[in-house]
Amino acid sequence: MDRSYKFMIMTSFILNIVLIIGLIILAVALFGYKTGLAPLKPTIAKLTDTIDGLNNATIRASVPLNERLPISLQVPVSQNTNVRVTQAVPLSVPADITLPGVGYLKASVALNLPEGLELPVYLSMTIPLESSVPVSLTVPVNIPLSETELGPQFRSLGELVQPLADLVNGKPTEE
Repeated sequence: MDRSYKFMIMTSFILNIVLIIGLIILAVALFGYKTGLAPLKPTIAKLTDTIDGLNNATIRASVPLNERLPISLQVPVSQNTNVRVTQAVPLSVPADITLPGVGYLKASVALNLPEGLELPVYLSMTIPLESSVPVSLTVPVNIPLSETELGPQFRSLGELVQPLADLVNGKPTEE
């Protein structure tokens, strides 16, 4: 089980316990008298403190992230470079040869560029890049519970318990 799943189970368990205690205290308040509630004063104070603690609690964890991030982009290349011939390259080209005192000769020149010859070239192209990059990091998480879906529930629980706490502590309740 991952941490968030365990945290949700524990939060649900704590919330259920707090609600059950709140309902028991509320039932005693409805059917008992003020003097009958005096022994519950420490329990109600602890319940109020627990609710306040839940309202102010935060989830702090480090979430490991080990994924591959896809990359799709076009890389422009514009530069001078040298390329090496990997095998002999036969060339046959027409040539106009000037012979002094004789005239012009139209000929065909055949030659081989030898393997390993370095030729200077200018590259101007766009290279498509489709790949993925491994990403491995730990992301710190700090989430105040009051800013989650549990926040309104904790506030509502506090509002439910507060009149009972006021009754036990002798404070006047607002109708």
